[in-house]
Amino acid sequence: MQLEELSRFNSWWTAGRVRASLVEKYRRKLYHDLSKNLKRRQALLIWGMRRVGKTVLALQLIDDLLKTGVDPRFILYFSFDEAPSDMRDVLETYQRQVLNATFEATEDKVYVFFDEIEKVRDWESTIKVYYDLYPHVKFVLTGSASVSLRKRSRESLAGRIAAFLLEPLSFEEFLELSGKDVGEIRKNPALWDRDMAPLLNRYMKYGSFPELVGEEDEEYARNYILNNVVGRVVYRDIPEEFGLRDVELLRSLLYVLARNPGAVVNYRELSKNLGRDQRTVSNYVEYLEYGLLVRLVYNYRGSPLASARKMKKAYLGTPNIALAFGPPPSGVTSKLLENLVMMKTGARFFYRNAFEVDFVLVNDGTLTGIEVKESESDIRQLKLFSKHFLGKVAKTILVTAERGTAEGAEVVPAWEFLLAS
Repeated sequence: MQLEELSRFNSWWTAGRVRASLVEKYRRKLYHDLSKNLKRRQALLIWGMRRVGKTVLALQLIDDLLKTGVDPRFILYFSFDEAPSDMRDVLETYQRQVLNATFEATEDKVYVFFDEIEKVRDWESTIKVYYDLYPHVKFVLTGSASVSLRKRSRESLAGRIAAFLLEPLSFEEFLELSGKDVGEIRKNPALWDRDMAPLLNRYMKYGSFPELVGEEDEEYARNYILNNVVGRVVYRDIPEEFGLRDVELLRSLLYVLARNPGAVVNYRELSKNLGRDQRTVSNYVEYLEYGLLVRLVYNYRGSPLASARKMKKAYLGTPNIALAFGPPPSGVTSKLLENLVMMKTGARFFYRNAFEVDFVLVNDGTLTGIEVKESESDIRQLKLFSKHFLGKVAKTILVTAERGTAEGAEVVPAWEFLLAS
């Protein structure tokens, strides 16, 4: 590898700082957790959907290291997404031409930031070797994949790595980036209902990606999500990871799920409509989940194993993905609100038997039932839920598009629910 290839990623070697244009002033909530762990021994893995800000977060950490007096030469950054390369070659070139010494001969702390690490074959084995041999080398890794990335890090780097999920922007982060004082809003939420309606609408459409927060051109936002998120994952990331050839099936399947988020996944019907084998369709849904474009929620049955065997619903990693396929069909707004509530709560379960509740949160054996509606309506489903799980239900919540009341359940406007601590 040529030194020029490394130098173009590491402007601070000559400038002494990260270019201001690469480092946003705003700090995501996860930044503070990562900053606290930066001086510790363990490697750090930051994983999450494409375009949610992993690279910016890494550069912010580098910028802070430089401001605390770390020698710029002792910080290496490299993106395997932009320049596919052999990891050992990168590290050896860095030692030979930048440090002018081997890691073994260097006593100073060295910080190595590797972006999109999942692009490197057998990356975890190489990290393990360097981690064990050189305790003063701190690795910070980012990746856009999900299941495989975490599985490989847990199995090969057990005890050596701490993983952190960077979610799409929360509504709180979206408001802060939009210049709103969230503390003031929380003091008297009812005063803000009218102001929050258009902001919630924009957030639901495309506001969970940092680069689109201030965007007013919806067509530009649609193309951004289609090309930089959906297109990259469907046509590049997943096929490269699994050797898939039928990328159009991936896209068609995502289109179907995006037009009706929160629908029960019926593999038989999907395979019939898409003209593909049922097992193939099932596998491809898992690939979309791997790429963080889809999240599966399971029918609650009291135990994870029992729930996994029952029906499941497919939501989007963010409802913003729906915009990539054009304006949502009429009547889908409530489903997109559901999707936001799923993101906020991290819900893994719903309940459907003789009645249905949108989400079930499980916490130390107690349950919380949540229904999401566009407007205030009756709470019969929540009442049935409380009766069915008598003694186990801590509370029930009705999330609505507008402020209202209902006897027997907590009623919260969607924007206020999303802003809750």
